[in-house]
Amino acid sequence: MKRRALILLLTLTALLVAVWMLPAREWLIQSTDWAQAHPRIAWASFILAYVLAAVFMVPGSVLTLAAGVLFGVALGVALVSLAATLGACCAFLVGRFLARDWVESRLEAMPRFRALDRAVARRGWLIVLLARLSVVIPYNLLNYALGLTNVRFGAYLFGTLVGMLPAIFLYVYLGSVAGSLASLEQTGAPMIPQSLFIAGLVVTASLIFLIARLTARALKSELDRDGS
Repeated sequence: MKRRALILLLTLTALLVAVWMLPAREWLIQSTDWAQAHPRIAWASFILAYVLAAVFMVPGSVLTLAAGVLFGVALGVALVSLAATLGACCAFLVGRFLARDWVESRLEAMPRFRALDRAVARRGWLIVLLARLSVVIPYNLLNYALGLTNVRFGAYLFGTLVGMLPAIFLYVYLGSVAGSLASLEQTGAPMIPQSLFIAGLVVTASLIFLIARLTARALKSELDRDGS
């Protein structure tokens, strides 16, 4: 968890530095203008890219950040939630029906997978929800791992949709901060709004990391119960 917090802090620092670099600032503004001028193409392209990234196990954090830059918080969260859920469901079905042997070979290095399987069989959507909220297991690997369990698709869908929302909101908000700072810098707005953006990000990140830490403990307790 500390490692993830450090990664997020470094990401935020890199984004803030990039915003103050003129080429990056211009690129952000031009990309946002294009997305606003061609909304349907932008939405469809983003969703397709996210689904493909999930299936091919490409980290989606960059795309999630980009959603905040291009679409803002509300629309960005909606698009990422839809795209990430569709991608997770596609990977789940591929793992369950088309690539079981390959997924099993990848999970050999995950000693607690059997406990996860038993916990899912006993508690269903709750374990999926805890696994998503705790972010102990990476999003892409968890999609395929849960495909090998006995969890029902409906329970998987519900736990995935709800469990991913906090992390999605955090990364989209982070991206929106970068986009907003670029716009403020372009228009010469005062520094106070920038401070408010960053303060909101810090509060949001703190709350979500607290949720992740608490759910990680709950998930560990469930897995310990089924692994014993």
